[in-house]
Amino acid sequence: MVIENKDKSSYLWPLITSLLGTFLLLTEDFGAWQDRSSFFGVTEGYVWIGSTKAAPWAQIVILVLVAGLLFCAFVAWKGYQNPSSVTQNMLRNAYRSAAGVLALSILFGLAFIALVYDSDWWWFGGGFYGALGGGALTAYLYRRTIQVHSD
Repeated sequence: MVIENKDKSSYLWPLITSLLGTFLLLTEDFGAWQDRSSFFGVTEGYVWIGSTKAAPWAQIVILVLVAGLLFCAFVAWKGYQNPSSVTQNMLRNAYRSAAGVLALSILFGLAFIALVYDSDWWWFGGGFYGALGGGALTAYLYRRTIQVHSD
C-alpha cells in the first residue's frame, strides 16, 4: 500500500507542470512587439491564441504545444488515479511529448525572434515561458518516473 501511494505521488508533479504550462499558453501571450510610428505613436502586436495579426500561425503553434502538454496531463492523471494502468510505453510517449513541447517552444521562439527582430521592442510572454518551463519540467519529471519504474 505504501508503494502504491509513492507511485501515485510520482504522477502529481507532471500533472501540475503540464496543466500550468497549458493554462499559461491559453491565457497569456507567447510574445509581443512594438514599433514607433510618427503617425500612430506606437504600433504593437501580440502572439496569443486570439491573435488577429499573427493568425492563423499563432493558433496553430499554440494548439500544437497545448496538445502535447494535454497528452502529458492525461497520462499523469491516469497514473494518479491508478498507477498500475500506466504502461512503460505510455510513460515514454509522455516523456517524448514533453520533450517535443520543449524543443518546439525553442524552435517557435527562434522563429518569433527572426520575424520581429527589426522591431523596436519585442519580448516573450507568459505563454512562451509556460511552454518552455512546462515542457522542460514535465520531461524531467517523466524521465525520473521512467527510471524509478524501470528498476
